[in-house]
Amino acid sequence: MFTVKDQSCSMSHICCNKLKDTERISKQDPYVCIEYGSNKSSTRTCKDGGKNPTFQEKFVYSLVEGLRDLNVTVWNSNTITHDDFIGSGKIPLSKALSQGFDDSSWPLQSKHGRHAGEVRLIMRYSNPNANAGRILKLGIRTLKAT
Repeated sequence: MFTVKDQSCSMSHICCNKLKDTERISKQDPYVCIEYGSNKSSTRTCKDGGKNPTFQEKFVYSLVEGLRDLNVTVWNSNTITHDDFIGSGKIPLSKALSQGFDDSSWPLQSKHGRHAGEVRLIMRYSNPNANAGRILKLGIRTLKAT
């Protein structure tokens, strides 16, 4: 059986595309929150990042057995009022865990389930071939390692 005990996965080069705009007058100041199990991380605010912000930050998470998704939330930072929710989504780790690398974009949804843009990040898993030839159980689907 595939195990991730004592292993980690890194996320870097985070950016967003076509974000829902929550500002009426100026450009929005977005930031991204990433949650994996009990670990929570946030990027710095991208001042005047608008609809297509880029965050040059890196996060490393210790993998948790059976936990195969990241939860991502994008917010617009406000100085005087509460921050505005832009969108959220789930990012599966399956491709990064099986191939060692994933450079994809994932959709974000608004509170009402509408498209709110997309988030892109590069995930790297340092040991994808350690369990070659074994069966990988990733959530509900089962894939054979190559």
